[in-house]
Amino acid sequence: MKFNEKEIKLKDGTRCILRSPNELDAEKMLEYLKMTSEETHFMVRYPEEIKITTDKEIEFIKESLNSKQDLMIAAFIDDELAGNVGLNCIRDHIKLRHRAAFGISIKEKYWNKGIGNILIKEVIEQAKQIGYEQIELGVFSDNEKAIDLYKKYGFETWGIMKNAFKLKDGNYHDEINMGRMLE
Repeated sequence: MKFNEKEIKLKDGTRCILRSPNELDAEKMLEYLKMTSEETHFMVRYPEEIKITTDKEIEFIKESLNSKQDLMIAAFIDDELAGNVGLNCIRDHIKLRHRAAFGISIKEKYWNKGIGNILIKEVIEQAKQIGYEQIELGVFSDNEKAIDLYKKYGFETWGIMKNAFKLKDGNYHDEINMGRMLE
């Protein structure tokens, strides 16, 4: 699904453009994914695990743009990809299509500027417009900042998966499954 371009101002007055990524953004999207995966352990992959080609990323972007139930919204500051949120149907089965999952990431240099708040508000609104009844996510149990942000937008803890993540250093982290009903 395509998200129409929208200009917003961040907390510090910086101009930010929200829009769906397009084919021309494929390289930026891959660089962004690698960078955000390197900046924090809160991402599900390490940078070296991102082996997708530019052609595959273009295909993925096209599928998202042509979907009636999936969506990506990217935040650009001065043409730099600063943040991204994705919304996907859990599964396109009658018993599951009322549920959507979302994932979000922000480049470290843009943390604490309000991009996360803006993207979460938008993805909730878009999920309602698409017709989802609930929205879900998984978060590292030690990502307190993200957990607080999700709670601010009405997400509740719906479960915990023990030792869901095992880092290279051998440490385990639980995953908190959170969800929110949509009106």
